[in-house]
Amino acid sequence: MSKTRVGIVGARSYTARELLGCLLRHPDAEAVSLMARVEAPESLGEIHPPLRGRIDCPVTPIDLDVLTQETDVVFLCLPHGPAAEMARPLLEAGKRVIDLSADFRFRQPALYAQAYGQAHPAPELLDEAVYGLPELWRDEIRGARIVGNPGCYPTAVLLALAPLVRAYPNEVPAVGVIANCVSGVSGAGRTLSERTHFCEANEGLQPYGLVTHRHAPEIDAQITALTGRPLHVTFAPHLAPMDRGICATVHIPWHGDLPPMEEARGVFESLCDAEPLLRLMPEGKFVNTKAVANTNLCDIAVTADPRANLLIVMTAIDNLLKGASGQAIQNMNLMIGCEETTALL
Repeated sequence: MSKTRVGIVGARSYTARELLGCLLRHPDAEAVSLMARVEAPESLGEIHPPLRGRIDCPVTPIDLDVLTQETDVVFLCLPHGPAAEMARPLLEAGKRVIDLSADFRFRQPALYAQAYGQAHPAPELLDEAVYGLPELWRDEIRGARIVGNPGCYPTAVLLALAPLVRAYPNEVPAVGVIANCVSGVSGAGRTLSERTHFCEANEGLQPYGLVTHRHAPEIDAQITALTGRPLHVTFAPHLAPMDRGICATVHIPWHGDLPPMEEARGVFESLCDAEPLLRLMPEGKFVNTKAVANTNLCDIAVTADPRANLLIVMTAIDNLLKGASGQAIQNMNLMIGCEETTALL
């Protein structure tokens, strides 16, 4: 059986590096075309030293004709805007597209414009794009032509909140849920900014983007899609001086009496028993980003504050894998019909 031919556009990025690490272990897919916004071919080993000598494929200038001729699936590791513009001709050529930007995470063009400050470049594609969180939308992903890979923070928050919203559709209030999240510096990508400069980030912990962060409407849109009613999460991101990882602590006020802890844990036990990449922590134990670093796993812990009538759910993921590239490979596996965890365990 021939392997699925994979193209990556934006091959200089951290997410591309992680995709390639997964593809090296993949028996059913291989990277055949690596492209980026470069003037001339560049050595992959110079761009990503861990891959030196492991993949014999240079990073070349973007060429749509080559992509459409040589690939079956294309990962777009581009900024929002250019990603959607490139998706259109790839789909017209019959390719399947997994976009790691934000361009296909919203069904509503107005929400995208509100979050990203520009009109969507390909609004006609939004109705068919599938949100690529397999634990929520697995069946839809299998048949999709285009998948919008979730943001890293939304992945962590949705895996904490969605199981409870499904199990208790009337007990989670429309407002009042608070998601306190901490991310490593790689979540900001490879382009340097003042906030991610070593001297600014090292030995510090700083909140940023409270209320205004672009992942907030993404979280709200997905929870609303699950419940069929508006539900708003107050999202509070923080930057930590670590390379990778996200820890989300989601505080959920409750309508009525809190369910017994055994019952609340049972919701997540059932979920984790059915999901090979989710792990529930033992009762009384909490999550740690170190335990999931360099994996596509998500650890989950549950507790409660009865005096405040709150359930508290914690998740930990690697922002570059389950929060980005590993999840993109998980989506590809579903789309090409191979075992979902291939190259991820």
